[in-house]
Amino acid sequence: MNTARYAKEALIEQSTYDLREHLSDHVSDSGGIQERCNSRALESALMLRLLQQENMYPQVQTTIIRFLHARYNAPDLSKIEQLLIDVSLGKPITGDASISVMLADFRHFTSSRKRLMFETYLAVLEAVPYNTTIDPSLLEYHGYASWVGLTLCAIKILNAYGQGRAELVTSEDKAFLIEQLTGSTFREVWECHFSCHLLALLALHKWTPGHPVIRNGINNMLRHSNPDGGLPFIPDMTVFLTTLAGTALAKTGARPALLQQMADYITLLQTHKGGWPYTEGVQQTDVDDTCCAVEFLRIVDAQRYAEPIAAATNFLINMVNTDGGFPTYQHGHPSEVTMTANAIIALAPDGERYAKLLQAAITFLYQQQQLDGSFERSWSLSETYAIARVTSALKQVPPRYVEPVQTYVDHLLEKLLHYLVNAQHADGGWGHKAGGPSDVISTAHAMTAVAQLNGPVELQQGWHYLLQHQDANGGFRSIPDQAAPRPIPYDFPVLADIFVLNAFGMYQSN
Repeated sequence: MNTARYAKEALIEQSTYDLREHLSDHVSDSGGIQERCNSRALESALMLRLLQQENMYPQVQTTIIRFLHARYNAPDLSKIEQLLIDVSLGKPITGDASISVMLADFRHFTSSRKRLMFETYLAVLEAVPYNTTIDPSLLEYHGYASWVGLTLCAIKILNAYGQGRAELVTSEDKAFLIEQLTGSTFREVWECHFSCHLLALLALHKWTPGHPVIRNGINNMLRHSNPDGGLPFIPDMTVFLTTLAGTALAKTGARPALLQQMADYITLLQTHKGGWPYTEGVQQTDVDDTCCAVEFLRIVDAQRYAEPIAAATNFLINMVNTDGGFPTYQHGHPSEVTMTANAIIALAPDGERYAKLLQAAITFLYQQQQLDGSFERSWSLSETYAIARVTSALKQVPPRYVEPVQTYVDHLLEKLLHYLVNAQHADGGWGHKAGGPSDVISTAHAMTAVAQLNGPVELQQGWHYLLQHQDANGGFRSIPDQAAPRPIPYDFPVLADIFVLNAFGMYQSN
């Protein structure tokens, strides 16, 4: 080993140790990572509007307005958030500050639904009139993920009343909304989803202002306000954070006792159907968190956790679609790239049993890859996230089980490497999209892929970029890359630590 390489290895080893210890300190006594989500403009603006309509808590209204003013100057403020703050503070919408422009490059199977959702947000905030070209009676809200269903029901009610067509709201619509809001016994915030809960309360206000459910919901949500006076997207994300952190910690030599504590905690949150939700007290399960849980439990002790892994595997194989891909929430919903890659990672150790399924999933990934090598970004704003997950998936399936689709694997990996080479910046980093400014999380995702690929030496500059951005306490900071409702970003700062440690762990294991 030459001197330069030895020095780099030593730096990465020390950085990994410091980061691992820093992240370990985030694990609570229960074994979970309980970090709070940062405040966001959307939920804060909706709460402000609801308080104004219900004539409640003027001091709280003032606090939220103060937060919105402060948030307006944040460096990571998205254009959509800026628009929401503008309208909440009474500024007119001008020029390109419209939802159509904001969502112009958001290409996803949910695009039309998101446009309707954001138009409704603006109408609720009295920035624009309700869109009279929308027929509320045609809006269907059954058969979706829990929060999508309640959101669409609320949108139907809000648009019907907003258009002066209250007769289009049926008794079934009202009953569904009330039943959802009063039937959850697990957490104070409905499914731990602030914007959905708020939109439902705003809809309830349309026909019953002052309803006890509204006051109760407001009080419950305000108990989760952040110290800055704003509201988060969700209060916590313990399953997702704990499983991702646990996998990264396991790859980098964390204490076995800590890993077992985290794994035991995760098994307690598995539902009777075998899947996992994103956090405690949420009933809606999903492929993403289930796959992350399986990956983590396998790496800690596959034998000890054989029973929950088997139940989760059964959950996953019942989710696969006819196109070979996996959806996020329900069988039959559109397949997504990162969900499919995650499912491959979870099922790869049982390659002999699921060879046909894995081959079909790889075929789906091949069909979804774009010309530049990237994929649709799904729940992340970073193109490199999907690239990292797909690379890990392709590398984890034993070669003998992919022989019928080996040409697809080779093609996928070649184009992934092509993207990484062409999207890397002179500073060694990557951004959310090719050409966008470098950030820590996007670079961590890219280096997770680079660690598994035999690419040009220039790609190794990504490690230098990451090392330069480590804080004195061992941690990292970044602009957020997670998004929901897509494409609005939300921020759990600990994710920067988790994703960088995962990249370091991948480097050490390859």
